[in-house]
Amino acid sequence: RKPNFVFIMADDLGYHDIGLRNPDVITPNLDALASKGVILTNNYVQALCSPSRHALMTGRYPYKSAMQSFVVLPFEAKCTGLEYKLLPQYLKELGYENHLIGKWHLGYCREECLPTSRGFDSFYGLLDGAGDYWEHTTSGVYDWHLNDEVFHEAYGNHSQDLELDRLDKLFAEHDNKDPLFLYFAPQNPHVPSQPTEEYLSMYSADDFSDVRRRYLALTSALDSMVGKIVQHLKDNCMMDNTYLIFMSDNGADPGEGQNTPFRGGKTSLFEGGTKSNSFIYSQLLKKTEYENDGLMHITDWLPTLVKLAGGDIEDGLY
Repeated sequence: RKPNFVFIMADDLGYHDIGLRNPDVITPNLDALASKGVILTNNYVQALCSPSRHALMTGRYPYKSAMQSFVVLPFEAKCTGLEYKLLPQYLKELGYENHLIGKWHLGYCREECLPTSRGFDSFYGLLDGAGDYWEHTTSGVYDWHLNDEVFHEAYGNHSQDLELDRLDKLFAEHDNKDPLFLYFAPQNPHVPSQPTEEYLSMYSADDFSDVRRRYLALTSALDSMVGKIVQHLKDNCMMDNTYLIFMSDNGADPGEGQNTPFRGGKTSLFEGGTKSNSFIYSQLLKKTEYENDGLMHITDWLPTLVKLAGGDIEDGLY
């Protein structure tokens, strides 16, 4: 059987913003998966959202593929080059069902740039880099989509609830005969910091600044969603044949998150901006419950997953 891949991309999560490293942070699901899997202590990413996501999807260094300078801005006539074959396109050729829930942020100036034109069988989320968690607006424009159409019914519903509902639907409809690639990329804990009261109440206003408290609440909400994915995998008898990879796209903004013990943060080329909070969990791994300090970069994941799926890539990809 080909393995399933669940790739979870946190948004602006700091290196020190997980319970395993910081007891202030309530992330029991992430802590359990990381401690029972392999913690990747030297997994590097780009310092910003779009370059990291581009590197993951293409397996190419952004400076060699026209995504090195900044993020894709709202309404910008730019996207990950159509000449590049993306990870879901490789996996589709190998028989995979590919689904994206959450944030795209690789451009949408042409129909050919959209996720469903780049190998994903379905897309549910925001095309841009950030949006209101309730109203789903970016720069005054509504941004929540189902495949390539605007999904107006999302308005007024929190992103977390929408993503959880989508997970329910996806796993209810998935046929285990088909290998699954789920790219789960919620906005948490990226600004604007709008957690629900359920998670905000987990952190006392006496102990944290308002900004930090909201950031931590969104992080705990992310942890809860990861727990829901794990439960779906168990309920669907998929856990024993799945690789679950977790990482952040870049370091935290120092005004919200913590990148201890490293210098710098998001947008910085210091390790606080480029060393990702990462681990892999799978019952398929031969060795677990340890920290791997081998050097990795986010571009390594495309060839790794493609080879695990039984495929190969062209030489000179980087």
